[in-house]
Amino acid sequence: MEEAKPGEAKTEKTAEEKEKATRAAEKEKEKSQVQCEVDKEAMVCSDAKVLGVGGIKVGEGTTVHPSCLIHAKLGPIEIGAWCCLEEQVEIVNNSAEPLIIGDYNVFEVGARVQGGHGARIGNANIIESRAHLSLGVKVGNGCTIGVLTKVPELEELEDETVLNGPNSRHKEVGAIEAHMKAAKRLHEILKETVPRAHHLRKTTKA
Repeated sequence: MEEAKPGEAKTEKTAEEKEKATRAAEKEKEKSQVQCEVDKEAMVCSDAKVLGVGGIKVGEGTTVHPSCLIHAKLGPIEIGAWCCLEEQVEIVNNSAEPLIIGDYNVFEVGARVQGGHGARIGNANIIESRAHLSLGVKVGNGCTIGVLTKVPELEELEDETVLNGPNSRHKEVGAIEAHMKAAKRLHEILKETVPRAHHLRKTTKA
């Protein structure tokens, strides 16, 4: 029986290693495929990063701008109706439990939200530029989180709370209704301008 030459054995081994690496990469790609459901009336720009295995739902009329990151690393992320995520917003869920975000919420440029430990966001809130909701934060309805404000872990904000830094907090009566109206007006503008300026992501069912 003829023995394989050293060069032939090396070539065969290299080909086998490449095949294994290819199969591993394909499995990793399948694992990382995000399950994303986008309502037919929502607008998710194709330049936004929508990642993770937890599953993501985007509700009616919600707009997700370019450079946003929505990452369901473990558990799902559910974003309600008529929300707006401006550029560079980051919403990440590292927990197995769902991160639920209600309706009529506006996340301004660079705002960040961390899921886990019961974190949730109600309806008609404004998260201003570069604000940061830490792990386990619960936000009621009609709240405003000021520019660059970092909400500490496990903090709970009652309805219509205005928070501007650690030592500035007050109530804004009527904020829920006012914020809902503002979100609706914003949507009317965006539904005309966004599709003309950006490619939009199509719905994929979970």
